[in-house]
Amino acid sequence: MINYKEFEIIRTLVANTSQQTDIAAYVYASKPYYVFKSLEEVQDLILSLERKGYIKNGSVTKAALEEIAPLKVKNAVILAAGGSDISAKSVYSMPKGLYVKNGETLIERQIRQLKEVGIDDITVVVGYKQEMYFFLEEKWNVKLRINPDLKKNNIYSLYMAVDLLNNTYICNCDNYFEKNPFFAYEYNSFHATVVKDNAHNELLVKKNTSGRITKIYSDNTSGECIYGHAYIDGEFSKRLVKFMHEEIDDFRVTALFWEEFIDRHIEDLDMYVHEYSGEFLYEFDSIQEIQNIDSLFLENVSGKINDKICSVLDCNEEEIGNIVILQKGLTNVLFTFAVRGKKYIFRYPGESSSFFIYRKNECRAQILAARAKVDNTYVYIDETGIKISRFMENCENLDGIYYSNIELMKLLAQKIRKFHEEGFEMSDWKEFEYNPIQQCERLMLEASKMKGNLFEIFKNEWDAMRRLYSYAERDGVQKTMCHNDINQDNCLLNKEGLNIIDWEFAGFNDPAYDFGRVIAGYDFEDKAIDEILKAYFDRPATELERLHWITYMGIHNWYYVGWALYKESINESSRDWMLFFYKQAKRVIEYALPRYENIYGK
Repeated sequence: MINYKEFEIIRTLVANTSQQTDIAAYVYASKPYYVFKSLEEVQDLILSLERKGYIKNGSVTKAALEEIAPLKVKNAVILAAGGSDISAKSVYSMPKGLYVKNGETLIERQIRQLKEVGIDDITVVVGYKQEMYFFLEEKWNVKLRINPDLKKNNIYSLYMAVDLLNNTYICNCDNYFEKNPFFAYEYNSFHATVVKDNAHNELLVKKNTSGRITKIYSDNTSGECIYGHAYIDGEFSKRLVKFMHEEIDDFRVTALFWEEFIDRHIEDLDMYVHEYSGEFLYEFDSIQEIQNIDSLFLENVSGKINDKICSVLDCNEEEIGNIVILQKGLTNVLFTFAVRGKKYIFRYPGESSSFFIYRKNECRAQILAARAKVDNTYVYIDETGIKISRFMENCENLDGIYYSNIELMKLLAQKIRKFHEEGFEMSDWKEFEYNPIQQCERLMLEASKMKGNLFEIFKNEWDAMRRLYSYAERDGVQKTMCHNDINQDNCLLNKEGLNIIDWEFAGFNDPAYDFGRVIAGYDFEDKAIDEILKAYFDRPATELERLHWITYMGIHNWYYVGWALYKESINESSRDWMLFFYKQAKRVIEYALPRYENIYGK
C-alpha cells in the first residue's frame, strides 16, 4: 500500500500530459499546497516507487494505476443555494455563482475544471434565484437539486445531496481558482485552507502535526481558515451521512455551516488540511471581497454599466479605473471610480429601497437641486436609480460641527429655502405628492407581517401623531418639493461650499418636514431654532410657524421609526437609529400636542 506522499507523486504523474525530463523537479514545483519538505525528499520517494514497480522511465505503471483505483473521485457537489446575503443589495442581478470573470461564470469555471480531470458526475444544489442556474443542465449535463429552505444554512444544502456522497468533492459556487485544483484521484478527506491575517467571519482550524483537523471554530483573529473546496472519501461519507440523518431536524444543526457540523463529530471524522496560498484561490462572502478578483466588480454589476459611464462622461472603457467599493449607505451600494483624473461616485440602488423610494421623485428633486445650485455634485440620474455624481474632495467631518456651528446650520437653512423655491409652483405636483403619515403606515403595515401588530404596539404614539398631523394641516402652510431626509450624512462641506446630496426620499410635502433633523439637536426653547428659521424665512418666524416646524420634526422622526422597523423586518440592520427616531418623536408629542390643543381645541 502506498503512503500519502507516494500517492501525491503518482497522481501528479498521472495528470501530467507533457513529458518532463526531470520528473522530481516537476512534481516538487507543481504542488499548490504543502506536501514535500524538499526536492531531495521527492527524489528519494521516486526511487522507492521505482523499486516497487509503480514508476518506470518516468511514467506510472499499470500496477500503480491498479493501486490507486479505489481512490478515484466519483462525483462532485457544488453548493449554490445561497447568495442572497450580498445579492440582495442588487449591485448584481444574479446569484454569486454566476458572476463573470474573463467571460466565464465562476460556477461554469469550476464545472469545466472538474470535467477536465474526468469528473463528469456533477450536482449543483440551488435555491436563491434558482431559475438562473437551470441552463447548466443542458449546457454542461449537470444535475440540479433544490434547497427548499434558504433560512437554513448550507449543511441543509449538502443534505439535499446526501444520497450522492461517496468519493466526492464539495465545492462552493463563489470560489475562483487560478489553476485547476481538481484531480481524478484523492488520497483522503481534506478541506482547502488559507492563512489569513484577518479571520473576521471565517472558520479557523486547529490541526495536529500530521495535518489532521482537530477543531473548526470561529474567532476574529488571524490563522488558518477554512477556504475553498473539500473532498470526502467513501468511509468519511458513510459516517457523515449517518450523522446528518440523525440530526438534520435539529434547528441548532440546520443553522450551521457544513464544516461546523463536521466539528461536532471531529473525533469520528478524519479530515486533513490542504493549505493553499491566498494567490491560488479566492472566495468572497461580502461585496468588499469581490475586489480581490481583478475586474470582477465592473464585469458583474451590470452589462450596461460601462456603457452608461462612457455615454455620460464621453469616455472609453479603458479610461475607467480606480474602482473602490464604499461601505457607506443603508439603502444603496456605492463605488467610486476615476476617468481622466477626475473622481466620481456611481450609485446602485438596493432592492429593499424599491419599497419606500420613488425614483421619479428623486429624479425631479435632483434636477431642481442642481438648478438651484444646492447640489453641485450632480452629473447624471435616471428613474432606474442609477446615478453618477462628482466626488467632492477634502470634505469636512461634520461630527461635532453639525448643530454646534450655528452659522453652518443657518447656511443649510438658506440652501433648503433655495431648493424649496424651485418647487413651490410645480404644476404637476400631484404626481410627486408625499404624505409622511401614509408612508409610515405603509411601512409599518409591511413590517407587521414579521414583527406583529405594530399599530397596536405603538397605539398611543399613532393616535398622537395622527392628531398632530391633522393640526399641522390646519396651519395652511404651502407645500413644495422636499428632500425629506436632510441630515449630517447628506451634507457635504468643503472649500467649494455646502452641498445637500442624496435625494432618494424626495416628494411634494410640507417644507417643515425638511427640518426634521436640522432642528432636532436643540431644546425646543433654544434660540438656535429661531436663528435657523430666520435664515430660512429671511425674517423672524411667527409663533405658529415655530410650532409647525417643531411639530414636523416629530412627524419626520416618526416616519423613520417606520422605516427602521421595515428594514429590521427584512433582516437589514437599521443600526441604533430606531431608538433615536422614537425618542425624538415622543419628545415632540409631549411638547407640541398640548400647544396645538390650546390653539385649535381638542
